[in-house]
Amino acid sequence: MKKVFYCFLLLFSHLAFAQEISLEEAFQIALQNNWNTKILQNSLQIARNNNFAGNAGKLPRITLNVADNFQLFDINQQLSNGIEINRNGAVSNNLSTSLRIDWQIFNGGRVWALQERLQIVEKNSEIALKNQQQQLLAQVAVAYLEIARQKQNLKLQQTLLSINQERLRVIQKRVEVGTANQTDLSLAQLDVSNQEQIIRSQELAIRQAKIQLNLLLAQNADTPLDIKENITLKENLQIESLKTSLERHPQIEIARNNFRNSLTFEKEAKAQKIPSLSISAGYSYNRNNSTAGFLLLNQNYGAFVGFNLAVPLYNGNIFDRQYQTAQLQSKSQELEYNRIKQEIQTELERQWHNYLIAKEQYEVEITNSQNAQEYLKVMEKRFALGQATILEIREAQRVSEQIENRKIQSFFNVKLAEIQLLLIAGKIEIP
Repeated sequence: MKKVFYCFLLLFSHLAFAQEISLEEAFQIALQNNWNTKILQNSLQIARNNNFAGNAGKLPRITLNVADNFQLFDINQQLSNGIEINRNGAVSNNLSTSLRIDWQIFNGGRVWALQERLQIVEKNSEIALKNQQQQLLAQVAVAYLEIARQKQNLKLQQTLLSINQERLRVIQKRVEVGTANQTDLSLAQLDVSNQEQIIRSQELAIRQAKIQLNLLLAQNADTPLDIKENITLKENLQIESLKTSLERHPQIEIARNNFRNSLTFEKEAKAQKIPSLSISAGYSYNRNNSTAGFLLLNQNYGAFVGFNLAVPLYNGNIFDRQYQTAQLQSKSQELEYNRIKQEIQTELERQWHNYLIAKEQYEVEITNSQNAQEYLKVMEKRFALGQATILEIREAQRVSEQIENRKIQSFFNVKLAEIQLLLIAGKIEIP
């Protein structure tokens, strides 16, 4: 008995402290916790770190060199004037320092092409992160809606259970007074038992749907949570507005940037045939002293400046072929961009028609549901008055259940189509 009480208490605590979250709150949790999002955020930061003028070669290089060498040696020298020097253990010291600046002034525009390429890499990293966030939010929205759908189905099944229990109560009274037979009673009991089993299965479906949402939120599968079921349809979706936003679709943006990136390779290949100019300047100091030998001290110091001009004349037409290859790659990237753009536009049109059909079906199911509910109420009154058999009331209930299920499903079909449209247009709002 204590074990049963403990299990009940544990279950009650689990439900009592379940976190009730809105869809916007689920979005925030997912964006904060999702592993793929964190990885792409790091990738974006890496791209930003790499995108600076110095990495593109636009800034000068400043180098300070210091070298100090000591040497211990034996010396044997015979000079032209007849002097002879012999000494063991002589010491010499050679000190050399220089401060040097090297700057490539012009290299045919390759520096600017590389700078543009670094900017494109950073932009593509931003788009990839945004695309991941949009995809994640769409998945979270679908999982959130699935919980809401299953909970709506649970409410429907609980309502049907109440109807079955009321019908069982009526039949039990009729059996007691002799106006109903045992067959009707057994059938009513079977309906109640089956409905209770359906409810248990429905509760399991809700738990599984919550596990899926926890997975997307990067939380433990058994983390208690619940949702706020105030889900409404968007009333202001317009195809023209969605088409306008289509240029911001991540795949289209990345394809467009890849085409721009291929043009930078063209510029770089073409720049190899153009002369390049670099300058250098600095200050140097050299000092060499020795305790023996002909030269005991030698030092020099001063500033220096120079330039280097490189003019490519001929290298076996390698640069020409590289430029032709870069042009072909640019044409391929342009074709790829146009292909992706056309496919996304076609997908938007297809999803828009799916959305319109889903809305139309939902409106039809609303009317059907109202009629089915009225019909069921009439049959319940007739059954209570003994004017309808149990088979007739069961058939009315079956029809009502089917229509109500279709209405619930059609509502969520509209929401799913709505999410797909917003995802294609890149308009899922990031909190």
